Amino acid sequence: MELILALVVLLVLIVLLGLKIVPQAQNYVITRLGAYHRTLDAGVNVIVPFLDRVHAKVPVNDQVLNDISLEVVSADNVVFGAQLLVVYRIENPEAAVFRVNNIDSLVIGLVQSLVRSELGKVELDQVQSDRGSLNVALLEALEDAGQTYGIRISRSEITDVRLNDTTQKAMAEVLAAERERRAAITRAEGVRRATELNADAELYEAQRRADGIRAIAQANAEANRMLAESMSGENAREALTFQTARMQVEALEGLAKSDNAKLIMLPGGPSNAFREAAAILKEM
Repeated sequence: MELILALVVLLVLIVLLGLKIVPQAQNYVITRLGAYHRTLDAGVNVIVPFLDRVHAKVPVNDQVLNDISLEVVSADNVVFGAQLLVVYRIENPEAAVFRVNNIDSLVIGLVQSLVRSELGKVELDQVQSDRGSLNVALLEALEDAGQTYGIRISRSEITDVRLNDTTQKAMAEVLAAERERRAAITRAEGVRRATELNADAELYEAQRRADGIRAIAQANAEANRMLAESMSGENAREALTFQTARMQVEALEGLAKSDNAKLIMLPGGPSNAFREAAAILKEM
């Protein structure tokens, strides 16, 4: 009876040792007699007790490394510090376990090497202004390197760029010079626009004066034409007398309005001309 009980206990123990319950987001790497045998997925799995053993418990969810720091020399020979965030996932547990002893150290080393290589191709201004393109280039390079070790790097971003005091001072001087250049361009544009507006105003004024002169000339031409027509008829003498009287009146009016007029000289017989003009108007 005791033997049977011992056998039952032994059988239960073997079954318990042969059952492996793998939690979600993990894989178990199993070795048999020291050599890789298979990988257990999440759930209930059966192994051979005493021959198989769990060599490593590998997380297969996303792993985040957000404290990767390094010094970089840009294409314009500026030394700056970069802070990076990397997200990776183990897709081949056996390769990640047997090909490298510390997967985090491997990822950090790959990131630092490839980041120095990629950022060394561009200038500091591009690093600060175009991080999106640099992040894409880094991710592509890291994906190719990670496949050898059974990992997939799904995200790589430059989270911060740190400059030393000398570089910050130099960049501040560059920014100040750029602001001054833009201000000078703005002032020059304002002067040019004001000059254009003044020129347009002068042109408009000249055109208006020309239009006025043209209108007066046309009126005088029309008056002369009508005068010529009237002089060719029976009333030629009367028309000539009226025109002469009108011109005398206009001349006298201009002299009277002058600020410096002290003495007005009347032409001989102006009263006769006035009377003749009045008589002509009365007859007309």
